Amino acid sequence: MNSYTDFYKKITGFNPYEYQKSVAEILLNSDKNIILSVPTGAGKTWASIMPYLYARQYNYENFPQKLIYSLPLRTLTNSIYNDINEILNKDKIKENYIFNNLTSIQTGEYSEDVYFEKDMIFATIDQTLSNFLCFPLSLSQRQANINAGSLIGSYLIFDEFHLLDPQLSMSTLIGIIKMLEGISRFCLMTATLTDKFLNFFNENLNFEIVSLENFPKDKENIKSIVFNPNQNNTLNKQIHKKEIQVVNNTINVQNILCEHKNKTIVICNRIETAQNLYLDLKKQKNDSTTIICIHSRYFDSDRQNKEKLIKEYFSKKSEKQDVILVSTQVLEAGMDISCDTMHTEISPINSFIQRAGRCARYENECGKIFVYNILDLSEKELVNVDSVNDIDKTEIKKLSNKYLPYVKETCEISFKELQLYDHLDESITKTIINDVLSKTEQNIIENIHAKSYNKEKIRKSWQDCTKNHYSETIRDIQSIDVVLLNIDNFKNKNIQPFIYETISVFRWSLIGWIKKIEQNIEQDEWIIAKAEQGLQSQFDFDWQDKESYFLRKLNTNDLKNYYDTVFINNKYFDYNDAGLIIQNNNNNNESPIKEYDKKEKESIIFKKDTFYQHTLGLLNCYNQEFKPNLKYTIYRLKKIFPNINLELIIKLVLIFHDYGKLNKSWQEPMQKFQSKKTGIPCNEVLAHTDYDELTDKELAQNCGLNKKPSHAGIGAIQLYNMIFDLYSENLARASSSAILRHHSPLSDSFESFDIPEEYLIDIKNLINEIGIECEYIKKANGEDLKEILPNNDLEQIFYLFLVRILRLCDQKVAESLNKYMI
Repeated sequence: MNSYTDFYKKITGFNPYEYQKSVAEILLNSDKNIILSVPTGAGKTWASIMPYLYARQYNYENFPQKLIYSLPLRTLTNSIYNDINEILNKDKIKENYIFNNLTSIQTGEYSEDVYFEKDMIFATIDQTLSNFLCFPLSLSQRQANINAGSLIGSYLIFDEFHLLDPQLSMSTLIGIIKMLEGISRFCLMTATLTDKFLNFFNENLNFEIVSLENFPKDKENIKSIVFNPNQNNTLNKQIHKKEIQVVNNTINVQNILCEHKNKTIVICNRIETAQNLYLDLKKQKNDSTTIICIHSRYFDSDRQNKEKLIKEYFSKKSEKQDVILVSTQVLEAGMDISCDTMHTEISPINSFIQRAGRCARYENECGKIFVYNILDLSEKELVNVDSVNDIDKTEIKKLSNKYLPYVKETCEISFKELQLYDHLDESITKTIINDVLSKTEQNIIENIHAKSYNKEKIRKSWQDCTKNHYSETIRDIQSIDVVLLNIDNFKNKNIQPFIYETISVFRWSLIGWIKKIEQNIEQDEWIIAKAEQGLQSQFDFDWQDKESYFLRKLNTNDLKNYYDTVFINNKYFDYNDAGLIIQNNNNNNESPIKEYDKKEKESIIFKKDTFYQHTLGLLNCYNQEFKPNLKYTIYRLKKIFPNINLELIIKLVLIFHDYGKLNKSWQEPMQKFQSKKTGIPCNEVLAHTDYDELTDKELAQNCGLNKKPSHAGIGAIQLYNMIFDLYSENLARASSSAILRHHSPLSDSFESFDIPEEYLIDIKNLINEIGIECEYIKKANGEDLKEILPNNDLEQIFYLFLVRILRLCDQKVAESLNKYMI
């Protein structure tokens, strides 16, 4: 791996550690997946990413062409994306390597790549998992099956794995790993899993464990875990890199200011605690001290600015001095920052170890960590909601748990265990984790086994394609997005609900706040509202729909079962440098409009293309945009479906996807519209007409364009018969379903059709060009097609692979036909 060592150094400026070279050796020269368990600050990110960059640079065909890097928190995703992007976009890197325009970020906050099209994507785990489960958080239900195929045959990195919910996202991820075994490659990373959990992956999921146990030289050289005492030790006193002191008291401003040296980080478990500490610190600090606050109740634009400021003060290259950062767990993992003094409320030991990773992180640094008990809540949330179910009662009860959002028992055990030590090092960390979490993680493993890795829930989400499955498979939806607005200006009026930045709030906290407000206002006052959808237009592609919404008053009791964005009245809520708070808003602050929504949206415009032109465009689009980056995926799928011509199946799907448009009752209104639009008789077999939303709505309606029959199911039955005869029933189901559901993931039937013989000329020419013969179904009565849908996991995976190619090619050609008419 000498060339790999040189490559690594040229990109990063550093020689790789031995464990990092081992990761590359396993990933590039075997079929095994990796679980990487090394301390915070030891270079896990580059260890996982560099093999992909190396394989891409040197054209490794036995390694995926797409990388998806997923993290549990948006803050971490933003941080790592920016760090990697900065390195890959340096002039000297761009000159020598093929990494230009390679990366994108998709977090909901940053929506650069809603279709996961870039080759190297950084995303939140919620975004990645929801894509595979067919309820992508950033897309509508009509587009729910587009992104699942992006994970198939890709290299999937899941960082900070320990932060996943054991019953939900963790179990779902393991289910996905098992479903994609032998198709995709995986790397899971964490600093805080027990030996028992690591062995579970090794024994059950074809994972190889890489830790520092087998690399003693790395233990001596990794700067985040070693400290040279001779460099700063004038008294020959033993100095530990990270001292810890357990304080049997609650976190307070006096201790923070008293212990403050140069760079201090304060981490609280609850936002309210962080807000109060921040405001008190601002009052009592020295004039020279900078105070920063960050948590999840800031608008995206403000949080992005805060993240940049945090990097400016706490990164390795920073020369800034005298700063205190007050935070919640939003930065406890992943962010490459460091301080000399840390104050943290107790949390479960794996969470605490991650927090400690932000102290004395860099070479020749040492620091001190103060660990505090939890502040008793001075005021319980007032939540009295009728007819709540048992799950809701449990969530409401959590509000009185002073250790929220964590489990009380785990925090108490962790607090007691930490009292046994006066410092942290790699060995002590490993001992504490195993002592505190072994029993808990054994229970987690048994529960994951018992629930069969959430596979049934995954299959159910594939069937329904609704975001309701989010709370069953990824994350318990107890938070709700709010928009701060002067509601009086929008009562019963049209509104664009998606243009505003939102803030996520714990549902039952919000209900409690509103209950308090209701005690002091008139009954007809609007505190909260929802956006109700009006009529929507009918188009082939979901991105062409324009919808109208109106604000309607929302009752508090309705809020407990409401999952869409809520609009809160800025009479009663304020927003300042501490974030969103409940108090009268004298400044009339409102949610800002998202930057990308400030641009005026273009009207919908189509250009006429014939059936032949459109279909040929799809074939060319596939060859240009997809085929070069699917070598590994196709190679893997051929291993599972041997003795098939996968390229032929893809071409047949593309050719027959619009077969239903040859239906006489589909073509007639299209030709009628085109003739009236241009004044020239049109007898061509069309895929699209010339259409401009600003001028042609009435003409389109008069010609019956809005009454055209659906066409996808007709192509599905045609392709089903062909693939069944060529190969097998399971491939026929997967392939035909890609056509059946290329406009909607829930389509399951076709309408009666009659295709004139003269309309078949173009498609016969296309089929002849690929060298096969077939019989054409020209007439049939409408039927249910549920029997041809995928009925096992492999069929579903193949369908998701095909439908992604088809839908994206279809969209690209509809938007820019000339680009693909070569």
